[in-house]
Amino acid sequence: MIKLFRNIRKNLLNEGKTTKYFKYAIGEIILVVIGILIALQINNWNEERKDAIKLINVYALINNDIKNDIGDLQRSVDFYMEKKPVFEKVVNDSITPDLLDKGLSRLLFDGPAMILNKKGVSQLRELQVNDTLTFYLNDIYEWMDTKMLPLENSISAEFIDHQKYVRDNYKWYAEWMENTITQDLGSKELHNYFLTNHTYRNRVIFIYNRIEEYTRMLKALIKGLTEFQDEIDEILKESE
Repeated sequence: MIKLFRNIRKNLLNEGKTTKYFKYAIGEIILVVIGILIALQINNWNEERKDAIKLINVYALINNDIKNDIGDLQRSVDFYMEKKPVFEKVVNDSITPDLLDKGLSRLLFDGPAMILNKKGVSQLRELQVNDTLTFYLNDIYEWMDTKMLPLENSISAEFIDHQKYVRDNYKWYAEWMENTITQDLGSKELHNYFLTNHTYRNRVIFIYNRIEEYTRMLKALIKGLTEFQDEIDEILKESE
């Protein structure tokens, strides 16, 4: 093709057709420019297609992350909801010995720890996508990082603080740590602490209020993440 253009130019010059030569030269330039523009457009289409594929893959990863996070959040809710009746008995000053069989001595012992699955969201940030879904996904995970996890950590810190308090003040600490205390298992002094000690009741009331706030937060997050999951499901279906 290039050789053909050169021959045409050469023939026009040899024949003295300068005007035609210049018109031809301009036409050739226009064709070259058009070719370059088409090549650039094809390259842009290819890049956009690659970016679209990357985004779909990231959405698939986020979808799986959200599924796992919802499961972990729900397990945390279930953990505290199971203890809620015993907490309420303590809060309402209705403590009876049978509560020992229902976990009274373990109300301030431990709790679930959440580890967020943020690989997908991190990759989404790297793609620098500026749509509404990306904005709200980033927002909800940042909120979990800055609001939910600190509250969870503060609850865990209260549990640890109570364990240290018992360790430093009561001889039955090892007995409590090593056994699930019931009406039939545990020393009288240990039982009396959980059944009648005002310090323990006050600590339970304090932590119960924090747990109530925490579980409300978890339920709202489950609802929000489920909505995001539904939206991403639709995107993934449309891409198939």
